[in-house]
Amino acid sequence: MWTIVISTAARLFMAAVLGYGYGEGYYEATARHFALSYFDQPPLGLWVGWLMIKLFGAQQILLVRLPFVLMFSLTTWVMYRLGALLFDERAGAWAALLLNLSIVFFISVGDWLQPDAPLMLFLALTALVVARIRFGEKPATLFDWLLAGVLFGLAMLSKYHAALIFAGFVIFVATTWKDRRWLSWPGLLLAAIVAALLFSPVLIWNAENGWVSFFFQGDRITASDGLHFGWLLRSIVGQAGIMNPVVWVPLIYVFFKALARGPRDAKSWYLACLAIVPIIVFTAAALWAPLGYHFHWQSPGYLFLFPLLGKFTAEGIAAGRPASRRAVIAAGICVAVAATFVTSQAMFGWVRLVMPKQMTAKLEESANPTRELLSWTQLRDVLQQQGYLTRPHIFAVGPQWHQAGKVDVQLGDVMPVVCLCGDPRNIAFGWDPEKLVGWDALIVGTDNYIPDVQRQYGAYFDHIELIDSVVILLGGRPDLTVRVWLAHNYHGGYPLPVGPGGPRPKLPVKSPAAAAPSS
Repeated sequence: MWTIVISTAARLFMAAVLGYGYGEGYYEATARHFALSYFDQPPLGLWVGWLMIKLFGAQQILLVRLPFVLMFSLTTWVMYRLGALLFDERAGAWAALLLNLSIVFFISVGDWLQPDAPLMLFLALTALVVARIRFGEKPATLFDWLLAGVLFGLAMLSKYHAALIFAGFVIFVATTWKDRRWLSWPGLLLAAIVAALLFSPVLIWNAENGWVSFFFQGDRITASDGLHFGWLLRSIVGQAGIMNPVVWVPLIYVFFKALARGPRDAKSWYLACLAIVPIIVFTAAALWAPLGYHFHWQSPGYLFLFPLLGKFTAEGIAAGRPASRRAVIAAGICVAVAATFVTSQAMFGWVRLVMPKQMTAKLEESANPTRELLSWTQLRDVLQQQGYLTRPHIFAVGPQWHQAGKVDVQLGDVMPVVCLCGDPRNIAFGWDPEKLVGWDALIVGTDNYIPDVQRQYGAYFDHIELIDSVVILLGGRPDLTVRVWLAHNYHGGYPLPVGPGGPRPKLPVKSPAAAAPSS
């Protein structure tokens, strides 16, 4: 309970002071439009975001993030119960604590508007219920299987990664003789039917939109440009970094230890099987696929290693091994430093103050490693003062999916926001630009995404004029300049690759410029 109380308080503070990241801004723009499903993710987390935006508005960032913060607090409790069921309560308590000492879980999964919080919660709940069915003292009932189906269906409704955890479950059943009989049980069939019914909105939406989600996600992992061992190394180092190196090393140790014991130790084998598929698949795919910096894709697998690590830590501390206690302290210091760095830099921008001026003059993103957490509040203030927010028949244009998300956070409640670019992702499904023909537009973006506004958009409007260069502040000092153009009389016909009534080809994995990660 102390783990839950302290970590929740810290994450609430961060949720209140940090602006939306690139991925979050994109998800906010996506969630503003309720749909059965969405271009790159199933809908559950975005439905939660839609409800909070409807109730409080996108700019009430703490309230929008609040359900995601609380979902991870509940995940912490479930992790404790899973460890206690499989091993003992001390193992469960250490598993819960160590989960919160992982950087990616504490800062990202546990704090931000994105699909990972509901995914982790419902995966952990499913694993707990199935563990009770398999290892509990009471015989399983049809209700237990029904509950498992509901929980796994909600996990599938959160993020496609849940399918990889199911693959691990299949491995477990296939390799333990006692559990192969599950394949003929009506309970498992009932659970599968319920899960499929809950996942059906995703299938319906994709059937109506050319199965674009599956093409997009499949292309990200199957696209290949030869073998790149540097990419593989980057993936491994990146996983260690975002998991917390002090936590990652013993996690890998207990993982391989469980794999070595195999089905002889059914409880450890159960967790290892749930973990193995996303860890192996996405790490191996980094060898050939341009996954970039998506190190968090392995996180659903790592989730199930924490009960093993909790058991290992509890045994070490009970045995009086100083290394176990020191490792926990070091992990706590590491996550505290990471959270303090991110929060303080995003609030005050102190990094530029300690870097030589000749370096910051040459750097862009590197001068502010938390630039994606900037809130573009000055954009809204300037346009409101100029009267554009109350002007009829005007919409906003973003030049790239995550910049369109930043624009939508500030302007999406007063005007349509579209992304006229080659990779709009789900923003193409929010507003149909062809219904905005004849309207004026505010084209908003930075110079690296709009180097030549006439070349990019001149053919689609009568006339385009620069009306302002909005300076976005960090800690009271200029950090980023956003250009705003007024474009008169949209002609229509911009060739979006996806969207209402449009074609459904595969989209590129990356935007033409830069590397903002998306979950």
